[in-house]
Amino acid sequence: MADILVVDDDELMVELIADPLLDEGHEVRTALCGEDALDEIARKRPAMVILDMNMPGIDGYAVARRLRADPATARLPIIAVTGHDGPTDRDAVLAAGCDAFIAKPLDCGRLLDAVCALF
Repeated sequence: MADILVVDDDELMVELIADPLLDEGHEVRTALCGEDALDEIARKRPAMVILDMNMPGIDGYAVARRLRADPATARLPIIAVTGHDGPTDRDAVLAAGCDAFIAKPLDCGRLLDAVCALF
């Protein structure tokens, strides 16, 4: 299965995202902030990133834009996870370069469907 990096500043949310992925046989690595996510991706590129968009410091929008700007990670699948679910929020997520959008509260079925769709 795939190596997936889960990035969220909320440790409980990281666990809620990681558990169903682990149950499906994926390898899951985690980062609790945007800076750590970029460091982890540079250390070992994952097959996919599941990214909280609203974090202190380097937020998910900045992480996604940086990944898209780098030829080595420009095609890396990114699923955005955010508590903001308005039409402008979706537009901003897609404009930042994310491939899919999952609103919080997390629906594990939708998350797993999005993961499958991007592989």
